[in-house]
Amino acid sequence: MSNQPVFNQEPDRGDADRRAPTGADWIIPAVAAAFATYYLISIEDLVWEAKIAAVFVAVVLYALIGIFVLKTSLGLQRGLLRIDFTQLWETPALFGQRALLFGLAVLSVAVLPWAGFTLSTFGFLLAAFLWLDRMPMKTALITAGALALAGYILFIAILRTPFPAGPFELAVRALTGI
Repeated sequence: MSNQPVFNQEPDRGDADRRAPTGADWIIPAVAAAFATYYLISIEDLVWEAKIAAVFVAVVLYALIGIFVLKTSLGLQRGLLRIDFTQLWETPALFGQRALLFGLAVLSVAVLPWAGFTLSTFGFLLAAFLWLDRMPMKTALITAGALALAGYILFIAILRTPFPAGPFELAVRALTGI
């Protein structure tokens, strides 16, 4: 019997590499870290409530990313994981969905100055729900509308985040003064 701990031993891989792939898993944490960093840099001119919210969100994101990095590092060290990015394009259908989602996100950001926060968020969510999730139209409209309205209430009405004002924001401002 060996005195070596089990986690330091090389796993028996037989003919195939049985280690779980990791690599594509790093995209969302990397984007989240970039978003949190950008958000922290860009909050200088915001009200103190928005600054507190930004710091809270950034701390939570950084903590979750740290846990992910630790878990992945331990998995790599123990030989349970291998770095592999082929999951990004493993099937044409999945790659197409991911490319479409990326394209929708880019389009949403591109129309933000014209459509404003609420309408661009609504359009992005509606398209994602219909094309990617195949959600029924009524459910997609209600869900996207509710989420876009909640975003408006939180970010614009409560936190006064200076997103570009589009037709919806201008109409609400004209009717309510908010």
